[in-house]
Amino acid sequence: MLRFDAALQAGVLSVLQPDAAKWGGISGCWPVIRRARAAGLRYCPHYLGAGVGLLASAHLLAAAGGDGSLEVDANDNPLRTAVAPALQHLDEDGCVSLGDAAGIGVEPDPQRIAEAIRAAAG
Repeated sequence: MLRFDAALQAGVLSVLQPDAAKWGGISGCWPVIRRARAAGLRYCPHYLGAGVGLLASAHLLAAAGGDGSLEVDANDNPLRTAVAPALQHLDEDGCVSLGDAAGIGVEPDPQRIAEAIRAAAG
């Protein structure tokens, strides 16, 4: 954390792009995101993988506020689509609705997930 604080104080960063899966999840990222936003940095979460981590990153971005963007891998990913279908439907502004369900807003559909795994296996 000392190096991050030094970078904030030096003003060498303009965008913060942590990967929640590598930075300790939501609780590990949140203090860093708050400090970065307080310093005027743009927060754009980086996550390339399945739907759960991507949804968590989307919720972190929504909670952080600001003008950040969510990086979403454009490659076909049946498992990501099965777990996070909301992220497949962009509105005309390029935004998605995270809904108001508890947690990160996904209720797993085991049958759909099994089908996605079979499709990915080829």
